[in-house]
Amino acid sequence: MTWPEVQPSDIWVVAVYVLILWVPGLLLGKALGARGWVLFGTSPLITYSIVGLAGPAYSAAGLNWSTMSFGVTVGIIAVVAGTVSIVSARSPASTGRRIAAVPPPSEWSQAASIAVAAVASSAAVVGAAAILTGIRTFSAIPQDWDAVFHANGIREIATTGNGGLFAMGQVNWYEDGIAVFYPNAYHLLATIAYQLTGSTLPVVLNAHTVLIPGLLAFSLVTLVRRLGGRAVLAGFSAVVAVSISALYDLLWRGPLLPFATGLALTPLIVVLLLELVDAPRWRGMARPGVLLSIGLAGLLCLHPAIMIGGALFAAPAMIQRWWQQPSSARTDLPVTLLSGLIGAVFCVLQLAGAASSASNLSAIDWPADLSQNEAIGELLTFSHAGPFPQWWIVAAVLAGLLGYRRLAQLRWLGIVAVGFGSLFVIAASSDEPWANSITSFWWNDRWRLIALAAVPLCVIAGHGLAEIQRVAWDGLCTIWSKMRSARNRDRSAVGSAVVAVAVVIAFALLSNDLYFARNAARMAQNVGDGPAISGEEVAGIRALADIVPAGSRVLNDRGDGSAWMYALAGVRPVAGHYDGFRTGPDAAILARQFKDYPTNPEVQAAVQRLNIEYVMLGKGFLRPDTQRAPGLTDLSGANWLTRVYINDDVVIYRIDDADLDAGRQREGEPVASG
Repeated sequence: MTWPEVQPSDIWVVAVYVLILWVPGLLLGKALGARGWVLFGTSPLITYSIVGLAGPAYSAAGLNWSTMSFGVTVGIIAVVAGTVSIVSARSPASTGRRIAAVPPPSEWSQAASIAVAAVASSAAVVGAAAILTGIRTFSAIPQDWDAVFHANGIREIATTGNGGLFAMGQVNWYEDGIAVFYPNAYHLLATIAYQLTGSTLPVVLNAHTVLIPGLLAFSLVTLVRRLGGRAVLAGFSAVVAVSISALYDLLWRGPLLPFATGLALTPLIVVLLLELVDAPRWRGMARPGVLLSIGLAGLLCLHPAIMIGGALFAAPAMIQRWWQQPSSARTDLPVTLLSGLIGAVFCVLQLAGAASSASNLSAIDWPADLSQNEAIGELLTFSHAGPFPQWWIVAAVLAGLLGYRRLAQLRWLGIVAVGFGSLFVIAASSDEPWANSITSFWWNDRWRLIALAAVPLCVIAGHGLAEIQRVAWDGLCTIWSKMRSARNRDRSAVGSAVVAVAVVIAFALLSNDLYFARNAARMAQNVGDGPAISGEEVAGIRALADIVPAGSRVLNDRGDGSAWMYALAGVRPVAGHYDGFRTGPDAAILARQFKDYPTNPEVQAAVQRLNIEYVMLGKGFLRPDTQRAPGLTDLSGANWLTRVYINDDVVIYRIDDADLDAGRQREGEPVASG
């Protein structure tokens, strides 16, 4: 195995990202009454809500989003948190906790909490290492469809200070009358990391990507803790979370970074919901109610499809609660709906933006290319688009199902797995209108749906490993006889921990280091010297920054990797993304007919309106079946273009109107004077 290349500056970017991801959420979460694992686990979600709401609000007020506005926002939160803490300390304690359908979390010992934190942290390191082994270096440029949109969007926010919900779309959809909504919490926080560190945008993207498996691991630990699960179950769930390949498929394919971030934080909605419905009535519900509203807003600000997924994730938890104690529904429903309403008020800008783009859902339809049996097989064997099943995770799930009753307050996770698993099978195997309709929130994209199904399966598989540990330890205790003295109880805890470590080691060995090589290989599919953008093309883009005058656009081909010029060098392209849907008339006519520039007044007018002086063409294309835009073919012999830069993969031309005018004179055409 070749070790990845990591520079000290890369570690600095990751460290900054961790700080800005946790600190704002910790401050606000503490002010709103969260404590312990709930506070730590939910902090990233709260942070995304803060920035996702603040950025568009600043924009609506005519203020820029920057490190200063971020600092002001965090400062205000710190003052509020301090004030609330002082007031709470002087107020009489709340009494009369409601009779909860979900028992309060059983206490973990301090040693158990430390052990779980160590296991989850180790799992996070394994996940990050798998990603980094695949991409080789933090500066690797993701080659697939979505990466350039995210990178250009961050550059747009950093350059213009516009944190509005339609701002990022201006990179590609900039002509009059075209406005494209995209939720931007991910990009707003990434902008702060970019500005604070001064790093490149590929490094910023990858510095966050390596954190996503850890975010999922800690989210599941927080969920298990809040629902009274054993510490060993929490630790095993974290281990399984960084092993399942479905998560990594979101990180190389696209990569779907805001969606993957939201997916990793989705279990926390259940945690916040239980904090509300188990709070003392009614005064005690205020702070957890606001916290739930903020959590819902965080998911929406990351991705609307994730908010819908979060609602579907939480519903079975409440159904189990009401089944166990039907009377609790009378209070749970009103306070939950009220929190949802408050969250909607918080997100009025996001909801309006999402409504404006709802019609676009039908424009994207991933084809169903699996049979129903194939889809079911891939779901049950964790082998979606993989070379072979993840058999040891399958075995862990089967063990979890054998001891399913012992999942207790987490049994509802099976319904979540079946629900999202069914949606995956439908999306993968059917193109019927009804199938497309019910999966359209996720663009009929089976990769997203199987990842959502994998989240609850992580806990069920973790439960299987925990059951193996329990049975093994009970067997040993039976052989050696149970210990009864305080001293022996201490030894019993140590012995149980030793067996848990043995199970983790056995699972890691049997699964080939938690499927490390498999997941690293999947990540490697998205990086390298092409196909979309090569090292030579990056060099051409760097040169472009020294050639092109400020304020002008560069004409480029939508199918090659040249759209990266904005993210890498700050030069605005005509085609700012691979997506040509709803682009304006000027960009469209240039793609079709630019080579007719000398004789086509409409093309000339489009060039003038977009202030284009240079043309850049890259050799590589994102998709192998893509061909050069017809208007950009056969340019090498044009006498009205001067080649100003060339390497093996890039050519840059200057549009020379003087040469064009000379050609017109030779042909007897009048030359405009100015």
